[in-house]
Amino acid sequence: MYSVNVPVPWPVRRLAASLEPDLTEFASIRDRHTLVVKRLDGRDLNDLHRIRERLRPALRGVAPFEVRVTGVDAFEDPPLGDGPVVYLAVEAVDPGDRGRDEGPTSRAGDGGSADRAGDASDDAAGSGDAPATDPLRTLHERLVREFGAVEGLEKADYVPHVTLARGYEGPGDPAAAVARLRERDLDDVRWTVDELGIWTREYKEIAARVPLRG
Repeated sequence: MYSVNVPVPWPVRRLAASLEPDLTEFASIRDRHTLVVKRLDGRDLNDLHRIRERLRPALRGVAPFEVRVTGVDAFEDPPLGDGPVVYLAVEAVDPGDRGRDEGPTSRAGDGGSADRAGDASDDAAGSGDAPATDPLRTLHERLVREFGAVEGLEKADYVPHVTLARGYEGPGDPAAAVARLRERDLDDVRWTVDELGIWTREYKEIAARVPLRG
């Protein structure tokens, strides 16, 4: 099974790794991180070449855009699998906000050297600076129109996120553990989404990439 994902750069992976000591009470901790834009399902979507050829025209006119991690949040009752699902919330950066704060930035596909230029298949905290039309959500809606929604998994309220862990096995109330994670102060990590990847769940890696050219 495949999905269309945003590759995440090294600063996001490093941020996720820094949170692992606080995730030990969860049943599984994600060791490979990505941001799902669109899940794919069905017999006609099991061929990598066919998916790529449909994806290219669907992305025509989509220009690169900047996103950032806004905090830690969770899906308390996910539609599939054990909950809660803890994740890094991600949203697009308002063009007027670029350069206002300082923090690590990166391109989506790079290995992760950070620049000081303004300032993540499962399964949102917001800062108040998201643009009125979030390119991530617009991109998801465009791909739903092209490929159709996966029944039981994809709802109208798409939440861009990078999964960290899921399922709770620790003592006490899982809601308290999630609340502590939500209170964590994180670096302002931003990056430019300039390509999408076709992710294979079998091998847990990106099998093909399609650039955003605008």
